[in-house]
Amino acid sequence: MRKIYYYSMMLAVLTLVWGCGSSDGDDPYTPEPTPAQKWVKTEGSANWAIDWSFNDPAPEWVVPHPEQYESWMILMVTLQPELVPYSSENDLMAVFIRGDVRAVAHPAISMGDTNDVTFILKVLGNEVSDEAMDMQLGYYCSKLKLSCILAGSNRFVAEYVYGVDKPFVPNLLSGNTKYYVQMPLTLQMPRTAQDVIQPSKGDLVAVMVGDECRGVVALDEHLFLSPYYLTAYARQEGETGTIYYFNAQQNTIWNTGQTVSITSTPQTVTINY
Repeated sequence: MRKIYYYSMMLAVLTLVWGCGSSDGDDPYTPEPTPAQKWVKTEGSANWAIDWSFNDPAPEWVVPHPEQYESWMILMVTLQPELVPYSSENDLMAVFIRGDVRAVAHPAISMGDTNDVTFILKVLGNEVSDEAMDMQLGYYCSKLKLSCILAGSNRFVAEYVYGVDKPFVPNLLSGNTKYYVQMPLTLQMPRTAQDVIQPSKGDLVAVMVGDECRGVVALDEHLFLSPYYLTAYARQEGETGTIYYFNAQQNTIWNTGQTVSITSTPQTVTINY
């Protein structure tokens, strides 16, 4: 009789323990990993572009006095296409050598249908032909209130003309004062998504920080078959950008859900789908 009672008690205890162990929230088994999230689609158009407007004051660059210098060179600078829509007669281009202003100019030429904006600068110097000095370009866009300081590889050479036979189009925005962090980014788009996304030439891929575009590239005829290259911009190291895709024909925006930390180090990202 005691054995029957003992076994009954043990069965009750085991039943109680089993019931508690299998209650909601105490599952002892590790759940299966959550599948990768699909791109999130919304209807709408996107005209993504980087907002270059800023609050830099107009610089006080002063034209040097010619009588202080014995030599000169001519430098013709063509404004890069991204800045042409914002150019005006109040823009300034300057050349510096060893921190000294050696030339200052407003836009000089608008060349026909190309709408090229060109600055012609007479760069003054005391350097002789065998003493080539590194030059630094400064550009101020009056409409954007944006300054760009570019330390390039171009050198002062006495009595030399540069930028006439072949246009000299420096990447002035690489020296902009608004976004100090600039990251070369390589994006590999997912070929597996082509049947659903149906990409076409002219679609856009962008890096967004909130609602602000920090980098954008348009698809060419290769669609998703080759990588795309763009520069992602940030005001400080480590800002997080999310990668979006815009299908122009379908008027559809896709949030890939994939993020990237914008640093000064080049990155390569393979977009998942």
